[in-house]
Amino acid sequence: MAKRFTDTNKYKKPFIRGLQGAYKIFWDYLYHECDHAGIWIVDFEVAQLYVGKDMPINKKEALECFNEGEKRIIEIDKGRKWFIPSFIEFQYGELNEKNRAHNSVILILKKYGLYKKNKVLASPSEGAMDKDMDMELVKEMEIPAEFLSTFLTFLRYKRKRGESYKTKESTLLAYQKLLKLSGNDPKKAVEVVEQTMANNYAGLFELKISKGITRGPISTSPFEPIVTKVAR
Repeated sequence: MAKRFTDTNKYKKPFIRGLQGAYKIFWDYLYHECDHAGIWIVDFEVAQLYVGKDMPINKKEALECFNEGEKRIIEIDKGRKWFIPSFIEFQYGELNEKNRAHNSVILILKKYGLYKKNKVLASPSEGAMDKDMDMELVKEMEIPAEFLSTFLTFLRYKRKRGESYKTKESTLLAYQKLLKLSGNDPKKAVEVVEQTMANNYAGLFELKISKGITRGPISTSPFEPIVTKVAR
């Protein structure tokens, strides 16, 4: 018998309080009936038996109730299955591919296009939509192939931070800055973007001193030179 965490405060939450009695029970049923990846095989005939014949439920009304104000149910497999994102968050927290207990969950979510780059997606099309939006921004910029992949990586990084560029003009300025900082060198462009991502920077910055060289303390005296040390 599978055991799962439950929230003792769930009936205090506005979302649950606002549901009709039948859908309060149905929502609780979904949390217990879905598999360990938060996926339920849609079967309202069976669900109705468990909820009770005196408390009628139907698919259309359930989706409207559950998804009001927030996407709580995602239809997958042509509507034959439902995915409950909040189930993953509550049961596991952040999924980790290094955690054996999470591996089977991640494999199931990947099967339905719901997991990519250590992130549970809001829909199977989210990753593709992001890619299409980025391509739309750069398609008229005539970016050479040796820079395109690197720049798209940067755009996706910005989008993940919630700071994506909204116009082609701002996107072009970002690309021009990448060219300037890299000296039109594709390899250095990769390093610039990797530096941004590794340090969680909001934008692109000049590369730090090369490996093997470290700066000494910055002098506050106009007569004392700044010391640079070479690591041995």
